[in-house]
Parts: sequence; structure tokens; C-alpha cells
Amino acid sequence: MKTNINSTAVYASVAPAQTLRHTLSAAVLILTGLVLIATSLLAQPPVPPPGKGPRMAPEKMAERRTDHLKKALKLTDEQVGKIQPIILKGAQEGRKIFEEKKGDRKAVAEAMKTNMDATDKEISAVLTADQQKKFEEMRGKMMAKMEERMKNRKERKAGK
Repeated sequence: MKTNINSTAVYASVAPAQTLRHTLSAAVLILTGLVLIATSLLAQPPVPPPGKGPRMAPEKMAERRTDHLKKALKLTDEQVGKIQPIILKGAQEGRKIFEEKKGDRKAVAEAMKTNMDATDKEISAVLTADQQKKFEEMRGKMMAKMEERMKNRKERKAGK
């Protein structure tokens, strides 16, 4: 009987030490995980607010718009070859306008609208009648979205 009691006493004294070891191991693992998460979050570059980040290069902008129009209007390869330089020229002009009139938002908006209208007129000349109709619908939707954003921006400024 004495042996039985002694073995129980040994187990009773070992159990708290093992529990403490497991608890410390778990705490170290949790702390390590938190440190790894924190460092990975700090390693991310800050995200600039909308409209404050680097501007897209005119070439990239032209490529994206051409691809979009190619899919949306089902352009032929010949049409793509004619439209790509028109869009690139418009994007380059837009960049130049933005840089020249940087401080005057109203002047930038007016010049950009004029540039966009001229570019869209040149694009439209390359399109078939059906494509022109769809292009005008797309342009109307885009203009409505822009007007909505401008309205929302004005409302937010008025609310401040």
C-alpha cells in the first residue's frame, strides 16, 4: 500500500510542473505568432488615399483602355491598330494637361473634358455604326458615374 501512495504522490508533484511547461510553451507560441503578425503588418507599405498615389503611365493607361474597348466593342485587329495610338496620344495629352495646370482644378477639368471629347471623336471615326452606338452608351454611363462622384465629393465637402 505504501508503494501505491508514494507513486501517486510522485505523479501529483509532476503534473503541475508539466502543466506549467505546457502553459509556458503555449504562451511562447502565441507571443511568437503575435510578433510575426505585427511585423508583417508593419512591413506593408502604407496605402495612399484615393487619388493621392502615383499616376498610371500613359502607355499603361492606353493599353488598359484599348483592351477594354477591344472586348466591349469586339474590335478587329485593324481597328485596334488604329485606336491604340489615338488613345495613347489622348493619355499623353491628359498627363501634360494635368502637370501644366496642376493647381487649378477647374482648368484641369475643362481641358481634360476637351481632350477626352477629341479623343473619343477620333475613336468613333474608326468604329462601325453598331460599335459607335455602343461606344456612346458606354461613354454616357461613364459620364454619369463621374458626375455622381463629383456630386458626392461636393456633398462631403459641404458636410465638413
